[in-house]
Amino acid sequence: MQTSLFSWRVFLRLLAIVLLSGLFAYTIINSFVISRDNERIQNHQLDTLTNLLISQAAMSASDLIVNDEQDALLKLTNQISAEPLVHDATIYNAEGIRLAASDDAKSVRETLGLDTPLQSSNIGREQLVEPIFNDHNAIGFIRITFEKGLVTAISDHRYRNSDHLMYLMLIISFFSGGLLCLLLIYKPKDNIENILLKDL
Repeated sequence: MQTSLFSWRVFLRLLAIVLLSGLFAYTIINSFVISRDNERIQNHQLDTLTNLLISQAAMSASDLIVNDEQDALLKLTNQISAEPLVHDATIYNAEGIRLAASDDAKSVRETLGLDTPLQSSNIGREQLVEPIFNDHNAIGFIRITFEKGLVTAISDHRYRNSDHLMYLMLIISFFSGGLLCLLLIYKPKDNIENILLKDL
């Protein structure tokens, strides 16, 4: 009688290996997806915060430009830059002429780091420009430089910690699964005591 080349035991083992490999890959991929989504949420929160701040500043500057209140514009820029998340603030008219700037304000080239190697002075900062309207007419614009590194520092730390904990839990889960398989499947040879099953 010929022995069948097909073995259910081998087939089931191969199927188990394929399923375990797929589950492992799925788990790893999802861990990276979670990390990416955390970063996306963080960027969305940052955009919402900065856009709200610059929009409010633009509305406040509108009447001051119309009434040509130079001192009030200067006071506004200094108040904005006094916020811990703001590096500097500058207000321009519709022709691009600077009307007021905070005491520590820099030019666009300096802020963007165009004159420094690899734009190093721009690292950790983000610039936003918002038009200033009055009666639906653009009368100027405001430029604010945010300290992005300060905004994201706390959440970055928390996200990194959560990522590390997640990866540690994955490693522990796979290690626990391996021990469980060893405990339930492994059968010792005759006269060899299984220390995992001892006293059970």
